[in-house]
Amino acid sequence: MLYAITRRDRPGMAADRARLQPAHAEYQKAFLPLIVYGGGMVGDAVDTTGDVDIHDVIGNVLVLDVPDRAAAEAFHRDDPYTQAGLFETVIIERLWQRVPMPA
Repeated sequence: MLYAITRRDRPGMAADRARLQPAHAEYQKAFLPLIVYGGGMVGDAVDTTGDVDIHDVIGNVLVLDVPDRAAAEAFHRDDPYTQAGLFETVIIERLWQRVPMPA
């Protein structure tokens, strides 16, 4: 089942995000086969044609292919970003993919 996770940082968390990024990346390695899509949210003025400074990231969006909601919630709960209180808003919802049509 596909689950979308949208997480927006609390204001003033750029330094914490940067400090925690290596642990977050290491945590995600075990889940790479389950991550359908993932990326950081940035402001309109940020150039995304190359590498983005981690300090410019203000949240993230992930789509996971997991067995159930409990697995999606556990992924979020155990992320070092979550454990450090980085997020102001979190939305976890089952996703019905419409486009492109799934194979």
